[in-house]
Amino acid sequence: MTSVLCIAGLDPSGHAGLSADIRALEHLDIKPLPIASVLTVQNLNRFLEFQPVPLELIKKQLAAILEDGKPDTAKLGILGTAEIAIYIAETLSEAGIPIITDPVLSSSTGYSLVDDELMDAYKHDIIPVASIVTPNSHEASAITGIEVNNPESAKIACQHIYDLGPKAVLIKGGHFASDRGTDVLYDGSEFYELKSQEIDGNIRGTGCTLSSLIAGYMAKGLETVNAVRHAKHDFTRAFMRSCNGNTMKFHESLSPEKAEIWHSVNKAKTEILDTMPSSFIAEVGNNLVYALPGADSSEGICSLDSRLLAKGNHVVTLGMPVFGRRSHVGRVVLAAMNHDSNMRSAMNLKYSNALVSYMEEVGLSIGSFSRAEQPEDSSSMEWGTGKAISDLGYVPDIVYDLGGIGKEPMIRLLARNLPELIDKLNRVVEARE
Repeated sequence: MTSVLCIAGLDPSGHAGLSADIRALEHLDIKPLPIASVLTVQNLNRFLEFQPVPLELIKKQLAAILEDGKPDTAKLGILGTAEIAIYIAETLSEAGIPIITDPVLSSSTGYSLVDDELMDAYKHDIIPVASIVTPNSHEASAITGIEVNNPESAKIACQHIYDLGPKAVLIKGGHFASDRGTDVLYDGSEFYELKSQEIDGNIRGTGCTLSSLIAGYMAKGLETVNAVRHAKHDFTRAFMRSCNGNTMKFHESLSPEKAEIWHSVNKAKTEILDTMPSSFIAEVGNNLVYALPGADSSEGICSLDSRLLAKGNHVVTLGMPVFGRRSHVGRVVLAAMNHDSNMRSAMNLKYSNALVSYMEEVGLSIGSFSRAEQPEDSSSMEWGTGKAISDLGYVPDIVYDLGGIGKEPMIRLLARNLPELIDKLNRVVEARE
């Protein structure tokens, strides 16, 4: 199983540090491997003190974890002392583990967490071996001595930090005087301004969460720029859900049955973003749905609240799983379930003759309908799906139509569950290659 080593502080209030790291990684269905570097005394409103964990204990914990195998990436937060920082930098870099460093220099309430020796260790030991460093503007200012308060000054600071040796630098814009929704990423050759809506909210653990999401996506094999983009998308959605609370929230409270479906859709979304070619994306975008057993309306169907879109050669989305959102793919599933209650999952794909040929090549069963035959008083998705099924006498893997006036031709891939859907999709992708 994909895993991320997390070395950070333990926040007993449950908002930041290792608690935030674990929530973010579990959102990505990644195994977190947490080591506490610092024990803190804090609550929702105050940071009182902290105590670094003895270095010998950290050494033993890290050695025990590495005996089980090398984590895919490591995410570093608060480190406590220079000797801890130096040891971790040496050990992880020698093991060849990509390091995502969130240089936590103070608490959200302003309590300083570094002395001069630890700051030197960040500059000379931790940052030089990092795959990416993710300071906020205040931390970037402290590291570089440059006042960082907007995207332009962040670019200058990025170059200074990059000169210390990391492979990439991301300066988060949440504390900028303007353009607070803009983060600045620099990979040594190009600057990227990653923009999102500016949202006010008293949220703890935001830096921990974003850096852990980046670590998670890099652990899944994404290169740095795409890992940061995907992480920011997920982070923005979670922040929007959390703006009235104090903890980052990746989904609403759900029943155990709905939570299982929610996580399945979110996992499938991640797999699709990693593997599906952009040529499979319809002009109107694609969606992915998974129904509860016995669902008879959109309330029992989980889909993405924003569609999958093509951006160059990549598939992207800001979507997060939600229940109750009406969609044409959801109506396809409901129609299929009327004939076979086990056919609970579907997604739409861009129509092409070649894609249908690939589907035939890998042995998928195919049905179709013509919109020209649709009765006037019927809904196209329910009627069309039902007709294709009735013509065949069973629910096929594929139902397509060639469109009509103002209607894009479309393929719908059907399956009993999401793992089966992803398997069918991957078989088609492989045939195409």
